Parts: sequence; structure tokens; C-alpha cells
Amino acid sequence: MSINTYSYGKLNHNYVKRIQDTITKALNDYPRVMVLRVDLRLPEIETGSYNSDSGIVTRFIVSLKAQIEADLLKKQHTGKRVHPCRVRHIWAREFNECGKKHYHVALLFNREAYAYPGSYTSADGEYTHNLAMMIMEAWVRALGLNTVVNHQQYYPLVEFPANCYYHLSKNHSDYTAQLSNVTDRLNYLAKDYSKDNSDSQRNFGCSQY
Repeated sequence: MSINTYSYGKLNHNYVKRIQDTITKALNDYPRVMVLRVDLRLPEIETGSYNSDSGIVTRFIVSLKAQIEADLLKKQHTGKRVHPCRVRHIWAREFNECGKKHYHVALLFNREAYAYPGSYTSADGEYTHNLAMMIMEAWVRALGLNTVVNHQQYYPLVEFPANCYYHLSKNHSDYTAQLSNVTDRLNYLAKDYSKDNSDSQRNFGCSQY
């Protein structure tokens, strides 16, 4: 699938390098990687009723990693074969034309542990416990909204865009094309347009190790 990267406009080359480095580190850990793109949005409620400070992405990642660790441990205790899964991430903070803040995020997983996000829509108000649900739960926890009644009403704040996941397999004959498609998709997070540098807060981040 070809991606029109020209529409991104000017790219921050430091961000581009850090995106590539993060992909490389994930592939050094696991020869088969699942790359998942999600968008994290803020609720249309009074600002003071949820947490939107500069540490929100860190809280999101910490929560997701804790849930994945618990999920793998639970599977292990039930006799299922489990695979290690070090989660890596890339994120960008952006603003829409109305000045509303949101985050674009890429998450990288060991494909042997999590090959697909699973369903991210509810059936009669109930969500299946899968990777997508853990991601949605992590965002709600990061916002501090997990203590409200029916907090799952905020799960749709996590958006799973079209073609939201990719598979990278180092030993696959089509690996070069796979890597090119993923890199092109994730470079969207490196675009200069729609970022705000006036408040001294970070606009971009990724896994350090």
C-alpha cells in the first residue's frame, strides 16, 4: 500500500531519525513486530474534571505496560504459552484548527504475543478483553477518568484509524516493502505542521531504550 508522504509537509529530521531508531530497536528485540497506530483525544467536558498535563502520555504508557504484564501473567497461570512483549512507543502532540490538543501514537509489540489489536467496539455496552481494550483503558486511566461511573463511555476517545496495524517480519521476502510502508506511515508523526512550540511542552517522544 503506497502512502502519500508529500501531504505531510515539512518533516522534523530529528524526529524521523528517532522513529527509525525505535523501529530498529523493536526489530532487534523481536524478528516479528506488530505496529499499531492510535489517536488519543481529550473529552468534551470541563477541562478541570480530567488530567491533561504534560505527563499524560507517560501515564498512558505505564498503565498499558502494567496491563500487558498482568495479561501475560494471567495467560501463563492458565497454562497458555506466552511470549515476552516489550512495548515500545512513539508519540506526537498536535493541535487541530480549533486549538484542541490530541496525540498521535504508534505502539510496537512482539507479534508472537500480540498480532492484532482485536475488536475496539462494544457489543451491547460490553467490551472484549483484548489489546484494544487495554489501550482504551490505559488512556482513560491516564486522564484520571477511570473512577467515574461507567468510565467505559470514554473508551471511544481512543481512535483506531483505517489500516491501523502493520506487520514487520525480518525474514519475510517482502520485508523491505513492509518496512517502507511502516516508516512512511509513522513519519506522519514527524511533521512540523499542527504542532505548538509556544508552551515549552514536548511535542514528540519515544521509547528511550
